[in-house]
Amino acid sequence: MRRGDIERLNEVLREPMRVFVRESRAHIALLVNGSGQVLAQHGFVGRYHVMNVAALAAAANASARVLADLTGAGRWQYLHHAGRSRQLFLAPFVTPSEELILVAIFDEQSTLGLVELFFQRFASEIRRLPEFAEVLPPVSASAFEGELEAGLDRIFAPQQSGEGS
Repeated sequence: MRRGDIERLNEVLREPMRVFVRESRAHIALLVNGSGQVLAQHGFVGRYHVMNVAALAAAANASARVLADLTGAGRWQYLHHAGRSRQLFLAPFVTPSEELILVAIFDEQSTLGLVELFFQRFASEIRRLPEFAEVLPPVSASAFEGELEAGLDRIFAPQQSGEGS
């Protein structure tokens, strides 16, 4: 996607993202596509963190998909990690145009059930947006791999000054 497309999508997704965060009581939320491009975000402090989480979410999604295929488990619904004070919810969903991934971070102010409920509403709303209604041609494996590697390179490259931490 081009920069202008991303900026336009960010504007369209701002309100649904805000509603999801408010209703689910998540503190941080990020919506990315399968190659790790950030489409919308709420609550992140630095660009460096956003890019890291986006690339890792795309990689985790791709890995979980392959693991599910290898084990015959079928399509996976979400990944949940409960830490000591925060929890991570990572969930893919399919629109007519592409697969998207929502990452939400929440604490004791919310529950997994609440986040999952409002994720389902959020995904339904995004699927209905005209920006995701058009069926796009499939991305080749080599193009996906190239975009994913570029995202991982951003993560493991030395942090540049001014990026914040």
